[in-house]
Amino acid sequence: MKSGILRKKTSRRNRFLKIYFVVGSLFILMFFIIYTNILLTNIRKDVQVVPDLYSKFIGLPDNVNMEQYLSQYVIEEIMPRVDYPTIFADSSNVPFSWENIGIENIQFSKLDIKQQKIIRKKMRKMAGQKHIIPLKYDLNSDEVMAYFYYGETRAIQMLKMMPYIEISLIIIFVFLGIYGVIILKKNERDIIWVGLAKETAHQFGTPLSSLGGWLNILSLKLQEKKDDPKMQEILQCMNADIDRLNKIASRFGKVGSILIHQKTNLHDTILETVELFKKRLPSISKKITIKFESEIENKEIKIDPDLIKWTLENIIKNSIDAMQNNAGEIAITAFSLNRKAYIRIKDEGTGMQKSMYKQVFVPGITSKKRGWGLGLSLAKRIIEEYHNGKIRVLESEINKGTTFEIVLPEE
Repeated sequence: MKSGILRKKTSRRNRFLKIYFVVGSLFILMFFIIYTNILLTNIRKDVQVVPDLYSKFIGLPDNVNMEQYLSQYVIEEIMPRVDYPTIFADSSNVPFSWENIGIENIQFSKLDIKQQKIIRKKMRKMAGQKHIIPLKYDLNSDEVMAYFYYGETRAIQMLKMMPYIEISLIIIFVFLGIYGVIILKKNERDIIWVGLAKETAHQFGTPLSSLGGWLNILSLKLQEKKDDPKMQEILQCMNADIDRLNKIASRFGKVGSILIHQKTNLHDTILETVELFKKRLPSISKKITIKFESEIENKEIKIDPDLIKWTLENIIKNSIDAMQNNAGEIAITAFSLNRKAYIRIKDEGTGMQKSMYKQVFVPGITSKKRGWGLGLSLAKRIIEEYHNGKIRVLESEINKGTTFEIVLPEE
């Protein structure tokens, strides 16, 4: 049943990704079709000036003053249709008329210095682009009557922008597509992770219930040996192991569930974990010591204490495994700063290169001969996804040790 739900969710996400690529491709195609049509419309409008001008003059009688008629036609018919910057200057290159440059067309000398500089700057720019036409009395004469400066038409501007728009749209489209694929893959991993954790908790449940029942029966059967300290110790150890397995099952069951955080003394939560390892360390190595310094004795924050303990256990186990020759010290410090609680776990182990600071939290990354490399990955999920905190490798040096840092919001 669970695998069926997983396949449905995966299939739905894959379908969404396909729809994104199809719809996105169609959108880009439609955008370029519309953009090209607008561009063609502007080009046609610009080109239409020439046939209009030709049609006006082809049928004129000989007695019409051509120069006067041309001037009148340019002012009344052509200039209102021009949508690009134009500047007319006299033979001394002093502007006397302009359009579409954002400055009122009045006498040049009446403009302030700033506006005059703007017009001069535009003239230099147009001249640099060779957008200047000398106006002569006679085509065969060298005498210049005026100068006509002009900017780029809207069609030219759109044409210049087109490749940049194309590249930008394609980059954004591809980037969002890749990002979507990454998110989908991450979601698939999350679903598998959660499903595996819940299934593990479920599989633990039945045999643990049976073991608890058998232990009760065994206790009743051994009532006559209740004064035997050896037998009582065995029963207590069995009870402790079953409690431990129940706790593990409970922790796995919380992965992917909606958690209700409760106000908890963080100092006590850390201390309980430290005391647990102090009891276990003699059986692992008598040369490893663990110490705890705290500045948050009365600090209560909303957490899931069981999951925080699990995180600390995973990091401390990692520190123990990293100890060279099973010797060294693990120092845990806790303090509060800027409404955040900090926990730092420093060991004297083998250390790691800087390139591994983030890699250690990736599932499957482990230096142990046995192990799945899930401990730190699980710790990261608990801190960052379930507690909105941060976990990172603060510092590490080869053969000198590593410091992990956990940051939890106090509110």
